[in-house]
Amino acid sequence: MWVYVKLPDGEIEEREYPAGMYLEIGDVLEDGAVVIDVPYPDDIDDMEGLGLYDEFDD
Repeated sequence: MWVYVKLPDGEIEEREYPAGMYLEIGDVLEDGAVVIDVPYPDDIDDMEGLGLYDEFDD
């Protein structure tokens, strides 16, 4: 999962976190950086929640 964060010194950088981690805009990270954008993945297969709807199509 890639997110854009704003560092305490005002710089913006892109960071990668493990796929199981849940981050949203406004979260403050351990180093004081704030999440400012959580782009959707380009590959729709990376989205975990979509599989749940297929289970009920019987």
